[in-house]
Amino acid sequence: MVYRERTIYGLLALASAVTCLCYAAGLSGGFIYDDFSFIVENDDLHVATLHLSDWARAATSFPAAHQGRWLTMLTFAANYYLSGDIDPFSLKLTNLAIHLVNGLLLFLSLRTLFAILTTENSARGTADESLSRERGEWIALGITAAWLLLPINLTGVLYVAQRLESLSNTFVFLGLWLYFRSRLRLAEEWRGITGMAIALVSCTGIGLLAKESAVLLPLYAACAEFALGSTRRAYPRRGPILRLYAGLLAAPLIAGLYWLSSWIGSSSTYERSFTTTQRLLTEARVLVDYIQWCLLPLPHSLSMYHDDIGLSRSLTSPPTTLLCLLGLAALLGIALTQRRRRPLFCLGVLWFFAGHALTATIIPLELVYEHRNYFASCGLLLAVSSLLAERRSALVTGRAVSVIAAAFIAFYALTTNLRAREWSHPLRLALAEVGQHPDSPSAQYELARTLIVAIGDKADSPMIPRAREALEACMRLPGASALCAQGLIILAARLNQPIEPSWWASLINLLKARTPSESDASALQFLASCQRQEKCPDQRTELTAALIAAMSHPNPKPRLLSTYAEYADWALHDASLSERMYREVIAREPARAAIRGNFAVFLIGNGRLDDAQEQVEAIERNNRFGKDDYIVDSLKRMIAAARQAKSVPNS
Repeated sequence: MVYRERTIYGLLALASAVTCLCYAAGLSGGFIYDDFSFIVENDDLHVATLHLSDWARAATSFPAAHQGRWLTMLTFAANYYLSGDIDPFSLKLTNLAIHLVNGLLLFLSLRTLFAILTTENSARGTADESLSRERGEWIALGITAAWLLLPINLTGVLYVAQRLESLSNTFVFLGLWLYFRSRLRLAEEWRGITGMAIALVSCTGIGLLAKESAVLLPLYAACAEFALGSTRRAYPRRGPILRLYAGLLAAPLIAGLYWLSSWIGSSSTYERSFTTTQRLLTEARVLVDYIQWCLLPLPHSLSMYHDDIGLSRSLTSPPTTLLCLLGLAALLGIALTQRRRRPLFCLGVLWFFAGHALTATIIPLELVYEHRNYFASCGLLLAVSSLLAERRSALVTGRAVSVIAAAFIAFYALTTNLRAREWSHPLRLALAEVGQHPDSPSAQYELARTLIVAIGDKADSPMIPRAREALEACMRLPGASALCAQGLIILAARLNQPIEPSWWASLINLLKARTPSESDASALQFLASCQRQEKCPDQRTELTAALIAAMSHPNPKPRLLSTYAEYADWALHDASLSERMYREVIAREPARAAIRGNFAVFLIGNGRLDDAQEQVEAIERNNRFGKDDYIVDSLKRMIAAARQAKSVPNS
């Protein structure tokens, strides 16, 4: 027993070491996509002191007002504090450490799950010879090794911002392990319901501080209860267990619906080019892709960007939509009918679908991201492993199964290592992404952005034509944001080259044609800032036309309102318009201290000191843990200086 235990943990350590080797090349890579807005350009995360106010500000610095994610933001701030810089290596190394911890917790969870199954089978008198506790430990080890090296999980490690996903799942895995331990006690001693409840409530609550994905923990546990079945021996008192799940499933459902209602359909919602029906139809195809990408990732199938996947506009457009829906329904139906004979297969399939309960349904997220399979991939591996573990034919021996499993793990390790090498340098990654997805606006824009960073101010750089080519290709693609045209304008301005009128025309037409997204609002904010700082030519006519086009749609984004408020003040010199925009964005987001601060500065500049003081007092009322002290103190000094200047007579 002791020897087997040491061997298993030794092999788990070996799998962790191999995982580190496979990821090593990618740790030296740079930042990408949301890393910039979440971390690099987020000054509130750059904490250099131990003052509580600085850490409180870092915790609440996630860009989206309707999402907290305080715990993950604190870990990013801790990385900055310890390294003294925004260092991609230390951030990615921390992500890798979290991934390894998750692997250990996954192993402990699965091992305990198998122990529960063998205990209950023994109690029923239906013990399965193919799944003893000892064999269950080896299966748990194989699944964990495969999951640690699974190529689709790479973005959960090397895409720094997706610490959100991996850290929230740390508490999901921890919650499952603690839950299964209490559940095993329930099966053996008829006690443990209290421990089950504590595990789910505490780990779900803490995990929610990292990301909303943790709310699925009670659902994962409920799937396990359903798949493993129940006996009167396991549940001598059914009332407590039913009340447990009534509370743990109903309460998150009600809370989640309330949270969704607070921003879906409001000005804070995500603007998309698809309807809810189109999203649901398309996600059927996406889920089928996920299954293939998880279990058998073919060359060029995995990518950071998948925004070139076409929409499903009906059951037959494209025809694969109906086929995928039927295939998923068949998979779920088979899993349910096999619940008694193959409970682990049933559980694996249920975990896969449960893992996408948030991201593949009605929430208007972007359609495809690989990191959404961070937990769901465990379910697929469990389902497949449970089938391989069956000993129903002399043709499929235990040795053959071990060879098949080892071959898949080796394949996953090789594929992950090759992907990590692509991620080892920003330009290498950007070129690889465009090569795989030339019709992806995000891939084209990221290539251009990476090239522009490399170009700097070198007007004779040979990379300039390639950057322009990428931005022009991006601008022509369906679904492209205003960032593409903005990139062309900024690049030309930086290099003191002519700005093509067609770029502004394309930008304005795009903003007229659809409700601006957060990316569009960000592009306009950057263009306005560039002109205000005189880093771009004075093109107020064009910028005004672009802002008016963006503002012509109902419920403009708070960022857009804020940009227009500032622009109306310094560029249009229209104080009335500026104040109206400020008051509208404050009405939408009354707790945003930065917006109130900008409005207070505007009021001070216009001599309305009492009104500015009202804004300062409003900031103070929402100033938790001193996170907005720096804004309050700065405004108070400005108001005091303005009052003093008023009191001094002109000489």
